[in-house]
Amino acid sequence: MTERNTGRYIELLAALAASWLALGAASAAEMDAPVNYAGAHLGANSLRDWNARVDFGFGTAFDGQAELKRGLHGGLQFGRQAGHGRYEVEYERGRIRVQRLTLAPLSEAVDGSGHYDAVFANVYRTDRLGDTLDSFVGGGIGWGRVKLPQLNLGETCACFGPASKSGFAWQLRAGLAYRITSLESIALQYTWLNLPKPARDGEPSVQYERRRFGALSLGYLRQF
Repeated sequence: MTERNTGRYIELLAALAASWLALGAASAAEMDAPVNYAGAHLGANSLRDWNARVDFGFGTAFDGQAELKRGLHGGLQFGRQAGHGRYEVEYERGRIRVQRLTLAPLSEAVDGSGHYDAVFANVYRTDRLGDTLDSFVGGGIGWGRVKLPQLNLGETCACFGPASKSGFAWQLRAGLAYRITSLESIALQYTWLNLPKPARDGEPSVQYERRRFGALSLGYLRQF
């Protein structure tokens, strides 16, 4: 092999190596390129009770409790992902299902339904765990509203409602996302919410405690 041919082979190998490096850089850039996405999730919350203080105006408040069933929990998401970061705006809504009221020695089965709504600005860190599996963890702050219906204990005591409150809310979230295509993924996530405490003025007045509770939901995300 002549020096001239050797030089040509070296130039060819160098050109091929440069091409592979450029292709790898382009693929990495495409992988980390910012993308927009939209999604939705649906599941159930873990609300099982909600304590309250009921005041009939005599100077002494009584301890009460609303026993609850698990209710639906869901949300809509719009955001942008860049590198390891996800930034989104989310609307969430959940149902509060009341099945029993207790006040001092009195307890009675009831059938009532309330709800909560919240809007959050969320930030997550994402990491790839494999070819198709991602993890995400983060949280958000926003504005929430809780609304509970008129709830009577017996025929004469309108002790527990109606009650509502709007105010600051926050949430924490962690989950796993499985990429079913290059643009679509499904996610299993657990959310921990902190919502305002609903209240009602008047006689009797009722003050519910501030609640923190979890929600497990299955989501769908699509890039565009």
